[in-house]
Amino acid sequence: MKLKHYFVLLALGIVLLAGAALYAAFGSDSTLFYAVEGFVVVLLCYLGYFYRKTIRPYDTLIGGMELVKDLDLTTRLAPSGQHETDLIVRTFNDLLTRLRSEHLTLEEQYSFLSLLIEASPMGIVQCDIDGRTTSMNPAAREMLSPNIEEAMKALPMGESTTVRMTGGPQLFRISHLSFPDRGFQHPFFLIEPLTAEVRQAEKAAYERIIRMIAHEVNNSVAGIVNLIDSEPAADRLKALSAFVTRFAEVVKIPKPQLQLCDLSEEVEACQPFLENLCAGKPVHLAFCLTDEATPVHLDTVLFQQVLINIVKNAVESIGHNEGHITITTTPYQLVVTDDGCGIPAEVAQHLFTPFYSTKPQGQGLGLLLIRDILTAHGCTFSLLTDPDDHLTRFTIQFVTK
Repeated sequence: MKLKHYFVLLALGIVLLAGAALYAAFGSDSTLFYAVEGFVVVLLCYLGYFYRKTIRPYDTLIGGMELVKDLDLTTRLAPSGQHETDLIVRTFNDLLTRLRSEHLTLEEQYSFLSLLIEASPMGIVQCDIDGRTTSMNPAAREMLSPNIEEAMKALPMGESTTVRMTGGPQLFRISHLSFPDRGFQHPFFLIEPLTAEVRQAEKAAYERIIRMIAHEVNNSVAGIVNLIDSEPAADRLKALSAFVTRFAEVVKIPKPQLQLCDLSEEVEACQPFLENLCAGKPVHLAFCLTDEATPVHLDTVLFQQVLINIVKNAVESIGHNEGHITITTTPYQLVVTDDGCGIPAEVAQHLFTPFYSTKPQGQGLGLLLIRDILTAHGCTFSLLTDPDDHLTRFTIQFVTK
């Protein structure tokens, strides 16, 4: 029961008690009876005034508490005219003003943080206390893969690790962090792409080393060949010079001169070179080219070099066995499929790494050359063996403009 109800009951009790007492004491004297009754009426008026000054301001404060409970921070309490109550009302209104200001500041900061997370190029995956994913930004949805998910599950709190995408050149740093919220530490993962930075560092390092080696070896070979009478020895030195020169070619890739071309037409133009790679081998080369016009920006010379290297690798993967290579074009995509020996999972982790090769005489230059050319074209690409059909596919996704 509310306080005002108790007040009403008290007033009724006083009136009834006063009426009974007056009737018993002054019932025979009407003048005195009515005089005392008038005094009771004045007392009731005073009780009403007391109610207005005490109980009604109390109700006002209770209403203010309900406003705060409903997060209505815009309404203010009106002064009641009672000094002590108005002091509380002023303090309460000042408190509401401060709460509203802080609430608006928090909302603005939250909105800014939400926009920042959504637009961030880094992937952000938020989790609950039990480690279950609750939300992620668009960048994280694009980056997330089985490799990254597996690394996230095994990563302890407060530590970081790097993950290379299977069958691709992408490299990511994953950090397992947390932030305090309502007294609890909420975990989240930060996924940062490192591909461009690592590729630039790798390229700068191997370019410097290759230039130095090529310069020293070629200068030395050129001087020694003229002094050697033995033809086999001279041929061996020339072969060594050619070996080093092949490394030097990797750092001499020119900047792509892009022009608008039709993807299928460029593949058809390269068909004689590709068929020549398969000549004399039990390899069947097939083309499945789309008739739909697919305009892409290409450096035709560099593109042909990429396609020749991909098919050459596929032919070597098939080896002396009978096999099939299929080149397929769809809008803005090129796929080279072969049924060779496939790529083991442990090898797929190291593809497109400088100078990595599983071939006995391999130098690790083919995929490095392909990687640098396709990256310069802005393409995304992958090289994977499908565990279901055991076919190996080199997929190139061209930029749409």
